[in-house]
Amino acid sequence: MAKSRCRAESALKLIVTGLLTTASTSVMAQAQEADEAPVSETPVQQARAQGGLEDIVVTARRVSESLQETPVAVTAFTEAAIERKFTTDIRGLSGDVPNVVITNVPGFNAASIGIRGQSTGDIILTFEPAVAVVVDDFVLAHVQTQLFDLFDIERIEVLRGPQGTLFGKNTVGGVVNVITKRPDFELGGEARLGYSSFNTIDAKAAINVPFSDTLAFRFAGTYHKSDGYYRLTKNNNVDGVQGREGRGQRWGGGDYISARAKLLWQPSPETDIMLTYELLRDRADSPPSVNETPAGFLFDVVGFPGIQTTGESPFNTGTTLCSGDAEAPTCPGTLNGHRVDVDGAYLRAEQSFDIGSVTVVGGWRRVKSILPSDYTGENAYLFVSTRDDVREQYSVEARFSSDFSDVFKFTAGAMYWGQTLDANATSFLGFLRFLGDPTALTDPNLSTADYKVDSYAVFGEAEYQVADPLAVFFGARYTKEEKSFSVRPQVRRSLVQTGFWPEYSDSAKFSRPTFRAGYRWEITDGINNYFTYSQGYKSGGYNEQAMSATSALPFAEETADSFELGFKTENATRTLRANLAAFYVKYNDLQRDAVVPFTDPITGLPGQETRTTNAGKAEVYGVELELSAAPVSGLTLGATVGWQKAKYLEFFTDIDGDGTNDDASFLGLRNVPEWTLGATASYETPPMDWGFLTLSADVNYQSEYESVTLNAPFTQGEERTLVGASIAWSDPTETYRVTVYGRNLLDEVYRVSANSVAGLFNFTNYAPPRSFGVEAGMKF
Repeated sequence: MAKSRCRAESALKLIVTGLLTTASTSVMAQAQEADEAPVSETPVQQARAQGGLEDIVVTARRVSESLQETPVAVTAFTEAAIERKFTTDIRGLSGDVPNVVITNVPGFNAASIGIRGQSTGDIILTFEPAVAVVVDDFVLAHVQTQLFDLFDIERIEVLRGPQGTLFGKNTVGGVVNVITKRPDFELGGEARLGYSSFNTIDAKAAINVPFSDTLAFRFAGTYHKSDGYYRLTKNNNVDGVQGREGRGQRWGGGDYISARAKLLWQPSPETDIMLTYELLRDRADSPPSVNETPAGFLFDVVGFPGIQTTGESPFNTGTTLCSGDAEAPTCPGTLNGHRVDVDGAYLRAEQSFDIGSVTVVGGWRRVKSILPSDYTGENAYLFVSTRDDVREQYSVEARFSSDFSDVFKFTAGAMYWGQTLDANATSFLGFLRFLGDPTALTDPNLSTADYKVDSYAVFGEAEYQVADPLAVFFGARYTKEEKSFSVRPQVRRSLVQTGFWPEYSDSAKFSRPTFRAGYRWEITDGINNYFTYSQGYKSGGYNEQAMSATSALPFAEETADSFELGFKTENATRTLRANLAAFYVKYNDLQRDAVVPFTDPITGLPGQETRTTNAGKAEVYGVELELSAAPVSGLTLGATVGWQKAKYLEFFTDIDGDGTNDDASFLGLRNVPEWTLGATASYETPPMDWGFLTLSADVNYQSEYESVTLNAPFTQGEERTLVGASIAWSDPTETYRVTVYGRNLLDEVYRVSANSVAGLFNFTNYAPPRSFGVEAGMKF
């Protein structure tokens, strides 16, 4: 703890020093150039020259309002802020949001997002996330596709704390609200081409076409290809299994095409109808893992020790690469990589009246995944499996928003949300051959799961202005849902072929009201204070990994009660902004997994299975500070500080696998770093005949955090300080732009996610090492 606090203080000093140095350098540069004759400026540059911070509009309460007025702790990323990060997905944004962790689920290209003590770190298909990701009002229901592409995004809002009234279930930690660009009625577009470390190619293009005064079309697409930053340093031809020699080759790269097409029809100023089609074709490598098995675990005992024992680099790894599929005799097809296909169609209609507006949003989304993986970081066919699934989501939401008078406004609505899931898994437990099972490489375990959800909700929130500076608000939501579940547990293929394969089925109904209340007080011009009590809940459900009738039973909802006090301040010239929030959250009926012993109902032999239960309570409290400044024309500074404390108030689970629950309240919660610190600086030089430069830099620090429930050794997300920078040239008309950038300039090596498998082995993932890139762009 002392080391972490020392690193946090050092990082804070580095951040403050960097900001002061950048500010003084920029002021001197402006003084030197004050006597130079200015060239003609574009309208955009003239707007920048007026100075001050941008007035950011957010939709954290389902209506458009100023960031400084909304009584929610929210960090908003504008298009320019997103572009300066040079990241392909939302993981690159987490360093600028206090008390937030965004990483990947170990072994998958899937999101693991933690906010204020709540997170989802599992890939289990029937689990619903604790932090909702919403894109254009459509909820992405599973973590598998939440690491979305960031091109052609208008704004991203990260709402911290439960949002159970306006955004509904599965928002106990918060919401990542994404708003993509809409079509407009001017012909234009842009194209970008980038190349960066690890042989990474990024090509992006967008075009906007007005067909008439009332009809406009927008298309945006991205192509991404990378070799990956891991190297396969272990011979791949093991046990006579078909494969290929891959020693020294890079692995773990991405390969995807994503696109979004929008058609906007505005027959009148009061009517707005937009149809959207989404496509993703992801063909990335199967994500490699790092073997960090502790001494004494099975893999270590049978000759596959972790890197702490061998001294190997975490970027040198192994994986079993072989051809096949879920039905193949010996291999599920890791050589094919992870294949994810997404198709979605969405319709949004808005009609304005004198008394308010009606918004209706509906959509359908289909995700098909084929995910063969080797989870061990070895090449010895120890644990190779695939999970093939098809998930369909469909929803419709209607809401009415109105300002009936100067003192009263409200939003009310209803929503239906549903999904179906059909999944099967094939797993070769090759490590069993070391325990005397010669069929481990030829007789895999099979399992299936079917899942259906129908969810209905009504909601509303009203605000009443008690006096000119003071308003109170109250919101409520009632959700009712039904879930049906069927699982065929893991059984050897040879046994399935005899016709014997048990099936456990169940259905359950869940219902939950959630409330939100508070006040918003404009103390004086530029100083707003708010207090909020809010509730949230994570839906109950089922565990697709159930192995018995007992573990196939449902677990209950997980709930949150949050208290938040905030101040949002801004000076009269809008050159300095400071937002402060203090919070306390109590979580009840926490959903937690535990590996427990059981008697196999098929063989009668002792075994183990993963059970999910409502195992405890926890509390989290902390402080968040966000600062923004525009001290001189062209210079923008930002800083964030997050501090939080989290602890279990009650937690009983089977720690040692002996079948008896133990007091586990001494363990740390998952994805909860005590400190998160960040700073950004961006300076744009005055325009000259040759154009202008934009210099940007960012630094952020994150302290160590636990990434697995039982806090196993060598699974912690390691503390790190990341530094990035870029320099961009634009021509005077801003038609052309060339940027050179670097990420992780200190070349920090740090673990970001992990899984520890019941005394057998650990597999982990590391963040990318230092990288550099160049991007050229053109707007027209």
